[in-house]
Amino acid sequence: MSDLSCIQNVKQVHTDPYPYVCVEGALPEARYKELCDTFPMELVTSTTPHDNGICYRYKMKECEQTAPPAIWQDFFAYHTSPEYFRACIELFAPSIESAYGVDFLHNLSTGTVTPRDVDNTGQYVADCQFVVHEPVDQTGTSRTPHVDNPVEIYAGLLYMRQPGDTAQGGNFTVHRTTGEITEVNKSLGRQVDDSLHVPYYEVPYEANNFCMFLNVKDSVHGVTPRIEPTMRRRSINIIGEFNGNGKMWKVKEIKS
Repeated sequence: MSDLSCIQNVKQVHTDPYPYVCVEGALPEARYKELCDTFPMELVTSTTPHDNGICYRYKMKECEQTAPPAIWQDFFAYHTSPEYFRACIELFAPSIESAYGVDFLHNLSTGTVTPRDVDNTGQYVADCQFVVHEPVDQTGTSRTPHVDNPVEIYAGLLYMRQPGDTAQGGNFTVHRTTGEITEVNKSLGRQVDDSLHVPYYEVPYEANNFCMFLNVKDSVHGVTPRIEPTMRRRSINIIGEFNGNGKMWKVKEIKS
């Protein structure tokens, strides 16, 4: 396993309320420092922002075209590789087999994997992306509780909090469902009605913290508001998806 792998120090897979992992000190200190020191903030924020101007995303496809610092090229290449994809599937294998069956697990473990929008020939595609949020005060949050796109198999988040960031909040939250999810609001990022979930666990927004979850139907998650932020919020998003056929769950998706 690469010494840039975000899951190299995972010791436990939690299954309650849904399958997820979280680890402090995900990467070796020296490797994390090199990544932190070479984070290409100007490159990422030179793009057109999303979410009403507060969020920048710079994906594997863009990195292939612009060549960020070498260590970041290695990081992105590894986290979109078949090796990393299969390591994630292996982590979640008992939960996948229990929920979806042995054939489903076998297909995930043996199918071809390629970087999304760089080479879309794989049965599965993987992506890695820089994410930068502008400071948002306590009246807002990066994401209200929601579920991800059902074509997504897993999603991981590496926090890269900047030195000197004194804001509170910005934590990743795992939620427990309190009722059956029968529909999600696609227009609001597949937001789930507040009556159907409660907060269960928080992963603090701290440097070198990593969390990842299996995208089952009840994998409701969100981000807590940041209190008095003055600096941008940095993270790396890492995902694996079906390529064109296959979903992890199916519920009604409405648009408002």
